[in-house]
Amino acid sequence: MKVKRSERPDGRTELQITAPANKVNEAVNFLEWQLAMQNDVDPKAADLAAAIKEKVGEAYYKSFIDFQTLEFLAPFAVDQEKLAIIMRPEVISTGVSVAPGKELSFKAIVTLKPSYEVTSYDPVKITAPKVKVTEEEIDQQLLNMAEQFVTYETDEPHPIQEGEEVSIGLDSKDSTGEPFANLTFPRRNYPVGQGYMPPEFDAEILGMQPGETKTIELTIPGLKSSDPEKPTDEDKLTVTVTINENLKRIVPAITDAWVKKNMPIAATVPELREKIRAEGTAQREQERQSMLAFLAASEFSKRFDGKIPDEFYEFTRDDLMATLQQNVRAQGKTMEEFMATQAGGEQQFGMQMMLQTREVLVQGFSLDALARHLKLELEPADIEQAFHLMAPGHEKEARLEFEHTGRMYLVREGALRNKANQWLIDTAEIEYVD
Repeated sequence: MKVKRSERPDGRTELQITAPANKVNEAVNFLEWQLAMQNDVDPKAADLAAAIKEKVGEAYYKSFIDFQTLEFLAPFAVDQEKLAIIMRPEVISTGVSVAPGKELSFKAIVTLKPSYEVTSYDPVKITAPKVKVTEEEIDQQLLNMAEQFVTYETDEPHPIQEGEEVSIGLDSKDSTGEPFANLTFPRRNYPVGQGYMPPEFDAEILGMQPGETKTIELTIPGLKSSDPEKPTDEDKLTVTVTINENLKRIVPAITDAWVKKNMPIAATVPELREKIRAEGTAQREQERQSMLAFLAASEFSKRFDGKIPDEFYEFTRDDLMATLQQNVRAQGKTMEEFMATQAGGEQQFGMQMMLQTREVLVQGFSLDALARHLKLELEPADIEQAFHLMAPGHEKEARLEFEHTGRMYLVREGALRNKANQWLIDTAEIEYVD
């Protein structure tokens, strides 16, 4: 890839980029696969371009490929030139037409990351918690382990109460009178009041005793209708419940014999307690290291000296918001539902986002200044560590993705900041408190 730089009157840098034919083909192939997946086209079609055009139209295909190919290729130019930029490259697509198998020339505009300073490079002073696992926490962990081996025995017959477990049988029919297999069985343990059935079911069986039978009409929104918010007659069930027996919950005692039988990591109770303590300590130490990194960078960033342009704030805020929206969707929620859980509502949330945006920018620029001051240089291990922090356990996959999309310059930036941050931790005056 050939890249020629020139400075623009607005202070940004213009890149004249010429991508070789093989790189253009790589971009087009990736984008065609992306288009196919987005539009339910078989990506293994003999003539994928023709199949996509038939589905979305030639005009849309052409405009998508022309613009997105430039978006795909521009980061590789940034990476090749080892430019330290802020915000994404802005491609100029006017008059550019992509032809697979031919080299492609186009322009992109980038904003080089400014160099800021801090008022002092002295070590920071921070306060962090001591790492400790208490005996009470180990007791609770042992109880949690025992809970995994709970058994049940028949209890003395008595009226069903909230929170207990009983054995029930169900015979269920849908709104047409047909058996509903998912809720038809002769015997199954049922915890009362745990939300496994609609609240009206639990309300109806409270007070029943073994041997009693009752028929209950239920509506389960979304059972068969398409909209859970608008239940219909299709969502109605008629269930006949029979109480088989009351159950007594038996939690096993944690003894040496029980540990030897059920816990392969230890042979005695004291040994198991020490294993729990060691694992808990290691986990908390890892959490503390992450906390130390944030605390050290946050304290150091108080020495930041400079004015950050509004466009940097806007870009970073939008980036943070996009990540948040992606995480919220992954939890099966809408942003409206998420906002409803935030104290102070939308106005308070906006204020928090503004503060978080400033913290991200100021910490990053301060660490950049420290890296320059210390004359830090990256080594392969620093890149590996960056991927480990980014995607623990999936470092190879993450690296392939960043290399394939030309975004290794972002990894280098993060790795250098991590290295500067680690120097802050190593040299910090840390007070550990309970």
